[in-house]
Amino acid sequence: MKTFRYRKRSPLGGLAADITAEANTSGTVPRWAVQISRKLWLVLPDSPLHWRDVAWMMYGLSLHSESLNTLHPQGLTVRVQNLSFPASDYVPEVAAFAMEGWVRENFNLSPSDISVEYDIANSGYTFSWSDRMPFSDEASGITVYHKH
Repeated sequence: MKTFRYRKRSPLGGLAADITAEANTSGTVPRWAVQISRKLWLVLPDSPLHWRDVAWMMYGLSLHSESLNTLHPQGLTVRVQNLSFPASDYVPEVAAFAMEGWVRENFNLSPSDISVEYDIANSGYTFSWSDRMPFSDEASGITVYHKH
C-alpha cells in the first residue's frame, strides 16, 4: 500500500486529499470491482464514500487508462484502501487529482493534462480537464454535448 498526498495551496487555504491504494497485476477481477476500461478495474474501500468522490476518483484513474492497459495487458486492479481529506480543504473534484497522482507516482507516468487554479476574481477554483470531458462516453462514437 502506498499513499499519495495531493496538495494545492490557495488564498482559501487550499485543496487536499490523501489516497492509499495498491495495484494487483494478476489479471484476476475481484467480485466488487468497477471497470474503468478494457482490463483496468477499481476496487473501492470498505468505508463509505460519497458518490461524487467515487465518480471523480474513477475519472482520475481513467486519465491513465491507455498507458495502464499497455503496461498491463493481462489486467490491472487498483484497490483503494482509503481516501481521506480535511473537509475545509476539499471538493469532490480533488479525488481525481489524488488518484491521478497516485497512478502517476506508482507507475512512473507523465502527468495528465488536468489542472486547478484559484480564481481570485471569482473567489473559487477553476478546473481544467484537458481535452477529455469528464464522464463522457467518447468510445461510443455518438457525439454528445453538455450545457449548463
